[in-house]
Amino acid sequence: MRLINYGVGEISDRLSILALKILYASAAEKDTAHWRNEQAALLTKIAARTLNGSWFASYTELAAVNSAIWQGEVALREWRTQWKPTEPDSTGLRSPGEGYVAAAALTVALLGIHQQALNDRRAQLIEAINKEAGDFLGSEKLT
Repeated sequence: MRLINYGVGEISDRLSILALKILYASAAEKDTAHWRNEQAALLTKIAARTLNGSWFASYTELAAVNSAIWQGEVALREWRTQWKPTEPDSTGLRSPGEGYVAAAALTVALLGIHQQALNDRRAQLIEAINKEAGDFLGSEKLT
């Protein structure tokens, strides 16, 4: 039902994600018209609502969390493209060294745990915005 009865929290979340897409696509000199059109439509919906400073504070934190999630995804993708297991060499070690592989695995695991924490915070902020705006239909996050 959330896609049918979306609230200010979901609109805020999407606006912050659209801002990131527009920023990164513009830097890469890609077309952003479809995202800008969606952004304009959602801004019209937000403008029609009476929202207070609490919404703006939550929105700015949500935008920061979404930006951190974006950067975490970039880092995970970078690890995925660079980390390729190799066959052991004559010493029985994997190049560039098993210690390096273990450190890389730990880094990826910690980054994944951090991503989960950020996604939990994202859900909390969306829920808080919906409650503040009177759009709360129940929690979306299953934990």
